[in-house]
Amino acid sequence: MWYVIQARSGEEELIKRYIEELQDRESYGKLFIPLYEEVRRSGGNNKIIFRKMFPGYLFIETEAPEHIYDSLKKIPKFKRILSMGEKKNEDERLFIPVGSEDQAFLESVTDDGVMHVSYIRMKNHRYIEKMVGPLARYRNHISKLDIPHRRAIVDAELFGKRRRIRFGLWAEGDPPLHWIDVKMGMAEELPVDQGAVPDIGIHPGDRVKDDTGIYAGMEFTVISVNPGRRTVNTTFTMNGITAGLELSADQVTVVV
Repeated sequence: MWYVIQARSGEEELIKRYIEELQDRESYGKLFIPLYEEVRRSGGNNKIIFRKMFPGYLFIETEAPEHIYDSLKKIPKFKRILSMGEKKNEDERLFIPVGSEDQAFLESVTDDGVMHVSYIRMKNHRYIEKMVGPLARYRNHISKLDIPHRRAIVDAELFGKRRRIRFGLWAEGDPPLHWIDVKMGMAEELPVDQGAVPDIGIHPGDRVKDDTGIYAGMEFTVISVNPGRRTVNTTFTMNGITAGLELSADQVTVVV
C-alpha cells in the first residue's frame, strides 16, 4: 500500500534520506518524490526542467506502516512538523494511506517517478486533433490549456482536496523527443542480428549528456542499452531525487 508523508517544502529530500538511513530496506518498496517535466521557452528554444509535482509530499510503498511511522518520529525535522499541530491527532494527517483512486492517478501519469511532457497537435488553433502522453486520458478535465507556454492545468481531487496539476506540453514543430516519436509511430526499431549484438559506442555505467539541449545540459548515467532501438535507459539525480529516463542514442554523447 502507498502512504503519503507530508514535510515542509524543501525538506522532502532530507526526510527521504533519514528514512533510508533509519529504516530496514526490506520494510518498504518505492520511496519517491514525484517529478514532472516543465517546458521553458526562451529565444524560440524549448528546454525541459524537472519540478516537484507536489512540494511538501513524498510517497512510500510499505506493508509495515507502523515501522515507518516509528522511524519518522525519530527524525528531528519531522518532530518539529508534528509539534506544529494543535490537534491531538495532527501527526496522523502527516502520514496517511493513499486512496486507491489517488494511487491509480499517480501510476497513470508517472513513469519511474516522472511525469513526462504530453504531445499535443491542434487543428485550426482551436481543437485538439492529437494528444499523446499522460495528459491524454485526462483531456476532458483540462481547466487551462496554454500552448504558447507549453503547459496545461488539470483540476483533480487528490489526497482529500482539490488540486491543480501542471502538465508540460510538447507541440508540433518542437524538437524530436524519442518516446513521443515511438508513440506516434515515427521511430522504427532496427533489426538486430541475433548472432552479434552491435556496439553502438555507449555502455552501462557511462555518463552521457544530451546533445539536443532539451534537457538543459544535464548529465545521465547509463543503466542499459538497447542496440536495436538505439536507445539508452538512464538515471539522473536532482536535489537528492533519482529518476529514470529513456533517451535516443543518436542524441547523446559519452562524457569523457
